[in-house]
Amino acid sequence: SFTRQRGFFNFHGKMLFCIHMEWSIPEITDTARVAKELLNSRTSQSTATVFALHGDLGAGKTTFVQQLAAALGVVETVTSPTFVIMKGYETTAPWEQLVHIDAYRLESADELTRLGFNEIVRQPNTVICIEWAERVADSLPADTTHLHFFVTENGRTITDTYGQKN
Repeated sequence: SFTRQRGFFNFHGKMLFCIHMEWSIPEITDTARVAKELLNSRTSQSTATVFALHGDLGAGKTTFVQQLAAALGVVETVTSPTFVIMKGYETTAPWEQLVHIDAYRLESADELTRLGFNEIVRQPNTVICIEWAERVADSLPADTTHLHFFVTENGRTITDTYGQKN
């Protein structure tokens, strides 16, 4: 089940006009439904679509990326790129690639820039998922979709905040 709201939200001291959705995920496998829904709500575009993933260890961030990769037609096994920081995967049309970034080991947004993030984010038909995105928040595009993952007594909850920064 999910709920949808529109309005202004405060995110790390910045006001955002957003569409806010929340999904209850009773089984971890239900993450596939959310990944497909989010992917279907976005269209390939002239710049990358960025998903910033927030949540505690074990909250479901990597599982979400694995399910999103499956929806994109990725055939490789997707694991968290904790030690390599960034991993790219070929996808099926209309998308061309999935870039999976684990920012946990990055000290600043400058390190993300040195990895070529500014070039990657300008690539059309690209989906970028960034785990531990709060560590590189200053580098994220204004239209980034922020997904927050929570473990609850009934499974997991994912919230989606999407909108322009003021």
